[in-house]
Amino acid sequence: MTASATAIGSAPAPHAPPGPLELRWVSSIQDIGREAWNTCFPTSDVMQAYELHQATEAASIEDVQFHYLQVRSAGEVLAVVPCFRFRMSLTVIAPDNVNKVVSQVRRVLPGFLFLNAFVIGTPIAICKDLLGVRPDLPKPRRDAVLRAISDEVVARARHLKLGLVFMKELTTRLLPEVRDVLSPRFSFVESAATTYLYLGEPGKSTYRERLRKKYRSLMNNRMARVQEAGMRWEQVADFSRYAAQMHPLYLQVLNRSKIRFETLSVDFFARLPALLGERVFALLCFKGEQLVSFELFLKDDEWVHPIYLGLDYHLRDEGSLYFNSIYKIVEVLEAHGKAVVQLGQTSYAVKASIGAVVDRLYLAVHHTNPVLDALLKRFGAELFPPTPLPRSQRVFRDMKENDDGLARHGIHFERLDDGSEE
Repeated sequence: MTASATAIGSAPAPHAPPGPLELRWVSSIQDIGREAWNTCFPTSDVMQAYELHQATEAASIEDVQFHYLQVRSAGEVLAVVPCFRFRMSLTVIAPDNVNKVVSQVRRVLPGFLFLNAFVIGTPIAICKDLLGVRPDLPKPRRDAVLRAISDEVVARARHLKLGLVFMKELTTRLLPEVRDVLSPRFSFVESAATTYLYLGEPGKSTYRERLRKKYRSLMNNRMARVQEAGMRWEQVADFSRYAAQMHPLYLQVLNRSKIRFETLSVDFFARLPALLGERVFALLCFKGEQLVSFELFLKDDEWVHPIYLGLDYHLRDEGSLYFNSIYKIVEVLEAHGKAVVQLGQTSYAVKASIGAVVDRLYLAVHHTNPVLDALLKRFGAELFPPTPLPRSQRVFRDMKENDDGLARHGIHFERLDDGSEE
């Protein structure tokens, strides 16, 4: 299973407990329990791990309230669906021209296009869904469970007097599996796309070796600037003692992002090492004793995921810190014997300049008010526009080999080629 895949549908032996579906809401992941969670989510995927989402809930994220739907039949767990409510702007991923108009209106009407949303998924940036349907269900039963989930989530939103309901985030691989089942309730729009970088096959070639001379020189020059600035990198397993220093650096990156679905707390960073153990670590960059940058990683047997970046923007250019954060990610992934890294959302032009490609993600959206739901269907593409593809550059000596490598590892991607040699 690749990072674009999901657990739904990969079943060795279909299993269909008889009887009607029983749906129950609880307010904490503790009420679900690890055993029930692991029945519905793959234990091999750290992004869907019970402990990660236990830490997310425990972090007391501002303006977020958790709800968990459990589906049972004949006493057996069929699905676990984490949800949360939070206050959001409908223009969170809208283009600049839309946001400028909305900003003017909000001077008179501060609450314009702000609403409390009910979300199927997690507030943290895992770039995949948390639609935890038991993987060994036969398709007819699985579809029935999905329809029941769809109806129940909308009913819950109405009960909570919430208007907008959406599911984040559906990959290009999952979307065809659920579109027909969810479409009576939900329409589908684009979320912010994710990005992937092919590093090369372990033991055969490295990212640096595959670069064209121009880009290899750029990489060498940028990496030299870290040492010239008196900065050093350290890999730390238990980074909880640095949480108070990491959090403001994370906020600096978040506050410059055009896409904001959550604001993590200090507790999130402090709790992760104890809960996830060897499946989490951080790469820290110091100038003297001052922490100036970090990258937070989650890992499992198949993937090593860099999920959050923190950066001191006052020193960004001095040490070419943003680019060096990516280069250190490359080093870490190669040291773990990985051929592909998922670099996540935002900063598409910068990531394209080092050879990354774009894979689209999707949201399923619904409004409990029929009139507003009709408007959402009509204007969804304006409120949730497709991610503009950055123009790709010929970063690697063999671009076909790069594309073949991505495809070989199951990565779906799009690229806007400009036809140039640069």
